[in-house]
Amino acid sequence: MELCSLIAVPRNLKEGIDWLMALRGTDDENGLKAVSAVLYEFLAQQPVGLKRLRDLEDVKSVSHEFLLQPEFQDQPYVKDLVQRYTTPMNKDVGTFAKAFGDIAKSDYENVLQTQGVNPETIEEKLRKVVHGTEKFLNYIKNTRRYSRTYGSAATWASSCTHDPELCAAILVGMAPMLYAGLRYLNDAAADAFLEGPDSVEEKRLVSVLEALGYEGQQKRGKMRSSDIRNALSGVDKDVLTVLYDLAGFWAFY
Repeated sequence: MELCSLIAVPRNLKEGIDWLMALRGTDDENGLKAVSAVLYEFLAQQPVGLKRLRDLEDVKSVSHEFLLQPEFQDQPYVKDLVQRYTTPMNKDVGTFAKAFGDIAKSDYENVLQTQGVNPETIEEKLRKVVHGTEKFLNYIKNTRRYSRTYGSAATWASSCTHDPELCAAILVGMAPMLYAGLRYLNDAAADAFLEGPDSVEEKRLVSVLEALGYEGQQKRGKMRSSDIRNALSGVDKDVLTVLYDLAGFWAFY
C-alpha cells in the first residue's frame, strides 16, 4: 500500500530513493527548492559537538537498524557508521590526521560554514543526487511490477509545509542509509564484475539487492553486475559525498 505522507520514515535504500522521487514529484521547483532552503537553515546553525534532536533521533534509529543487517558487515566503512550510533565521534582531529588521514571534513567541521555553502548550492547538489538515484531506479525496476513506497498524495506541500524541519530531519537522518546502501551496492557490483559471471560475488548480488529493499519481481530479472554498474553510473563520488555531508556527522553523532 502506498504511503500518503513524506513524514513516514524510509526503512531501506529502496524506500529512501522513493522518498526522494516523491519529494521532487512533478513540480520539482517547489519540493527540491523548498527542502534545500530548510536543509540549509537546519544544518548551517549546528555547531561542532553532539546534539540530540528528538525527530532526528527517531530517523537515525531506523537507519541504524538498516545498517545492522548482516549482509553489510564485511565492509569497514559500514562498521564505522554503525559505531557512530552508539559511541560519540571524536571531533578533536589533529592537524596531521586532517592532512593525511582518511577523514572527511564534515566529520569534524560544519562544512556549510567553512566551505561557503548556501541554499542554492544545496539545491544544485541535491538535484544531482536525485538525478543519479532516479537513473538507478529507472534502470533496475520492473516497470510493470514495481510498487512505489509513496503515492501521489505524498508531496512537500501536503506533508512538510506545516513542519518543514521535520522533513529536513528525515532527509538528514536517512542520509547515512542512502550513502552506505549505494556505496555498498557499487562495491559489491564492482567485485562481482572482476570475479566473473559464475563467481560467488556475482550470485550474492541478489541477496544484496534484497537487503537494500529490492525484492522479488519489483526489480528486473537477471540483474548482472554489469547491469548494476550501468544503473549506478549517475551515482558517482560527488553524489556519495553530498549524502555523507548531509548527515551532519559533525553535529549529530
